[in-house]
Amino acid sequence: MLTYHTALQILWISFSFNQYTMAGQSLTTAIHRTQAAQERINDLKCYKCDTMDDGELCVDVVNSNATNFVHKCEGDEFICMVKRFSYTTSNENSTSSPKMWSLDRRCAVNCEPGCIVIGERTKLYACTSCCESPMCNTGKGSAASVLAFGRIETGIGTSLSLLTLVKCFLHYIS
Repeated sequence: MLTYHTALQILWISFSFNQYTMAGQSLTTAIHRTQAAQERINDLKCYKCDTMDDGELCVDVVNSNATNFVHKCEGDEFICMVKRFSYTTSNENSTSSPKMWSLDRRCAVNCEPGCIVIGERTKLYACTSCCESPMCNTGKGSAASVLAFGRIETGIGTSLSLLTLVKCFLHYIS
């Protein structure tokens, strides 16, 4: 038989659990890291630059000997990334080769490799490549893989970046 005291304990446990889950956390989604995981040393270095700010030196970091773009990654940034935005234009008879709009190199916590393509006559490409060794983000993140292999992967981060690029591009051409 349920006593008054037991009922109060159940009510208190239920209230405490609801309060904990209402705070935006759940007992089932709590992340536990071992001591070794918490002490993981991040000595990764990646190239960090953007053609919008750093110009053409950011396009070919290997041949330009751009040591000032070498950046030590911090915290949980264990991935080097290259993100390229480019576009092509088409008419009835032909399609232009991809023209680069922007190239961004940096350290990242998460990275989804692949490309997103939007548009018909003017196609916008957002391509991302990822790697995990020191200063490995030397490629140009080209849209050629999309044209050659038809591979398209989507990710929310790239989608949001692409939408921002579309707004800038439309403003630029108008």
